[in-house]
Amino acid sequence: MFPIDIRTIYLSVVIINIINAILISSLYIQIKKRFPGTFLILVSFFMSAIGNILIFLRHVIPDWISILLANLLIMLSFFIMLIAFEKFVKKRGPHIQNYILIAIFLFIHSYFTFVKPDLQARNMNLAVIYSLFSIQIVYLMLKRTPITMRKITRQVGYVFLAVFFIQLIRVFYIKQSHQSNTDFFSSNSTESLFLLTWEIVIIFLAYSITLMYNTRLIIDVNAQEEKFSKAFHATPFIILLSKLKDGEIFEANNGITSICGYNPADLIGYKIADLNLWQHEEERLIFQKTLKEKGIVFEKEYVFRKKSGQSFSGLITAEIISINNEKCILSVIHDITQIKKTEHNLRNSETTLREINATKDTFFSIIAHDLRSPFNGIIGFSEILKEEVKINNYDGIQEYAEIINNSSHHAMDLLSNLMEWARSQTGSMKFMPEYMDIVLLIKKTHQLLKTSSEQKSIDIKLNMPTELIILADQAMIGTILRNIISNAIKFTPIQGNILITATETERDHIISINDNGIGIDHSKLQKLFNIDTSYSTQGTNNELGTGLGLILCKDFIEYHKGKIWIKSEFGIGSTFYFSIPKTTIIE
Repeated sequence: MFPIDIRTIYLSVVIINIINAILISSLYIQIKKRFPGTFLILVSFFMSAIGNILIFLRHVIPDWISILLANLLIMLSFFIMLIAFEKFVKKRGPHIQNYILIAIFLFIHSYFTFVKPDLQARNMNLAVIYSLFSIQIVYLMLKRTPITMRKITRQVGYVFLAVFFIQLIRVFYIKQSHQSNTDFFSSNSTESLFLLTWEIVIIFLAYSITLMYNTRLIIDVNAQEEKFSKAFHATPFIILLSKLKDGEIFEANNGITSICGYNPADLIGYKIADLNLWQHEEERLIFQKTLKEKGIVFEKEYVFRKKSGQSFSGLITAEIISINNEKCILSVIHDITQIKKTEHNLRNSETTLREINATKDTFFSIIAHDLRSPFNGIIGFSEILKEEVKINNYDGIQEYAEIINNSSHHAMDLLSNLMEWARSQTGSMKFMPEYMDIVLLIKKTHQLLKTSSEQKSIDIKLNMPTELIILADQAMIGTILRNIISNAIKFTPIQGNILITATETERDHIISINDNGIGIDHSKLQKLFNIDTSYSTQGTNNELGTGLGLILCKDFIEYHKGKIWIKSEFGIGSTFYFSIPKTTIIE
């Protein structure tokens, strides 16, 4: 039936097995660390190739090698392939039944090789064991494999399904045929037909396994590429890939859009130098030189330019890498504009906190010292007054009473100022501007302080229009007027003069309080409005000051976005000014 003898056919089987082993070796070298079970596949093909070589050398080498060992190697190649596929699809299974099958196979094959040589029995033994291992692989690749992977394992499953049916047909053929021949290479033409079929199957097997691994590799590479692409474009930094030799950009992420306003696709083919990404060209040249010398630049801060021309601060990290044997630059730019603003705000907050701490220390100092002094006077002179009354000594009572009265008023003034200042510092004081007549408020304040001025025979004159409407917080302006006019009375000598003026400019309403009192030395002027250098002196009749009134005035003026200042000559007098904008910014 077949003019080519079976040994020649088997030689082609051996050659194909060797070619398959070489092909799988090449596959293993490419993907050995990527997928589990690849090494076992390689071992399986080499065992099959060695087993077939040993069979081909029958009558040249001992029978225990060419029959028993050779067929054991081929049979074990199926078992090892089953384990390899389980690793590949990550579906481990029990193999105790397979170890029992191998033991039974070995016993039967040994018996019909050495005790009762029988080629048909050995072929039946081989066909049965091949069928059992094949059907396990078929079930693994078509059913046990996760649904998502069946698309790539299906071809291998179909090849082993073909092996199963071929071996099943062989079992039926051997059972029906009655051959007394014990030499495999003297088998009939039907065995040659099975060999040719087997030759075709092992070709398809190597092809399907290679296809399975390559398909899995392509899927994994595509998945990795998708992950990289998503991570590459989702990162909030600018990432650029450019060629080292000419700076040509060949990849850019979406960060360049959100930060600089460029479309990544539009940048492909552009050169970094032509993009004008750097605010200062000399900085780019220095950066480029450092990168070429060291191969990497880590988090250097430079000023960059957006597409709109707006500049921003950025940290750049760059490294020279190799892509397809060409040196390229991977650049990552982190926009730190917001971070720098935050740092600036933190520094400002630190300064503010220090000022608050200084204010707090001064506040407690005023409470501890300035507030205790008038109360000490009140307590001391009230004790003297009590003792004098006990002994019916009424001389000096009026003097003591006046001192107690003055100390009480001073304590009350200090407490009022402290309370108002504390409210302004903590933000609990509400700023409620309204339209009001400041001329009317000045006249009311004048009447309120008239007793104090008459005690010193001070003449207070008003120089202002009949009405002057401003937008301001009436309570705050009232406090400002009381403090400044009180100070003018306090530091003006008996029969002195005070002039209160109200005028307006194009932008502001300006109030001035002028006196011909003792004046203030120029070196002391800067201390008047600073809480940490509180300044207070006695008036012309030894009146005590709180040291806090002008500080409070300054705070209230700042609520109105206005200004307060002073002109003074020591021994001549002082003029206090404050301005209220005609358009007040309401906070």
